[in-house]
Amino acid sequence: MRYFITLGKGLMTAIWAVLLYNLFVPFSGQAGVAFYFLLALITFMHLIQLLLIYGAFSEKLKLTPKEALQVFIFGIFKLWQLKGRMVN
Repeated sequence: MRYFITLGKGLMTAIWAVLLYNLFVPFSGQAGVAFYFLLALITFMHLIQLLLIYGAFSEKLKLTPKEALQVFIFGIFKLWQLKGRMVN
């Protein structure tokens, strides 16, 4: 499981890097537009995920600002690392 989490976090880092690179050096044609759309979609989905975590698990799981940022960036892969704290 640890290998899968590490692989997923690496993949998310690469995805964020490509999408943010497109902001500063736009890709030509429809690829650039697609990457803008994907950046907005991933940002929205991870923001919703973070808000749901704060709303649903605020009593069981207190996130530090660093953990909240990691949940925003890595999504479910960071949550799998934190799931032990939610059970206790």
